[in-house]
Amino acid sequence: MSHVKNLAALGSLLLLLAGCGSPSQQEPETSSHQQSSSTAKSSRSSSSQATSSKSSTNTSSQAKTAAFSHQQFTINHVTFKLTGEKVTASATANRNLFVLYYTVTNNQTKEIIPADIWQAAVSATQNGKTLGTGNLAFTTSQTTDNNKLNRTVMPVKAGKSVTGLATFEPKTMQAVTVTFKDTHHQIVHVSHYPLN
Repeated sequence: MSHVKNLAALGSLLLLLAGCGSPSQQEPETSSHQQSSSTAKSSRSSSSQATSSKSSTNTSSQAKTAAFSHQQFTINHVTFKLTGEKVTASATANRNLFVLYYTVTNNQTKEIIPADIWQAAVSATQNGKTLGTGNLAFTTSQTTDNNKLNRTVMPVKAGKSVTGLATFEPKTMQAVTVTFKDTHHQIVHVSHYPLN
């Protein structure tokens, strides 16, 4: 009789384990699909429309809350028009910074802090590793850039535009990948910037 109880308990345990195992088996498939979708997106830096159409086939994706077109990234009624890039000296000895220049236009009805919006939506990687922001050197030649950087942390009134910049501190001279995401953290566009 105890043998029958043990078999019944073992059967219940196996059913419980099978039930628990089912969702976790599905998760890797979903994440590997997202990973391959992400890889496909990152290989196409010049076509954000192709990225959008691939993302929309994923049933779990939401409607995009940002757009990227003609070097303009728009999110929350704020537009960042990319105007240039360069590699320059960092405040950290023997380090460089990758700088992206932009003009930001506030189309909201209230003032905004450009750096807050940028940092929430834009990130950079190099060899798959996330890059931090860096500090510009305090030299006469970088006074203009320091002023632009300072403007990004100051309020911009509704309907106004300012020039600004963003910095990333690369670890090597290999290409930097910049990813633009919407408010749902969905990829809108990916750009690759060679540093040499």
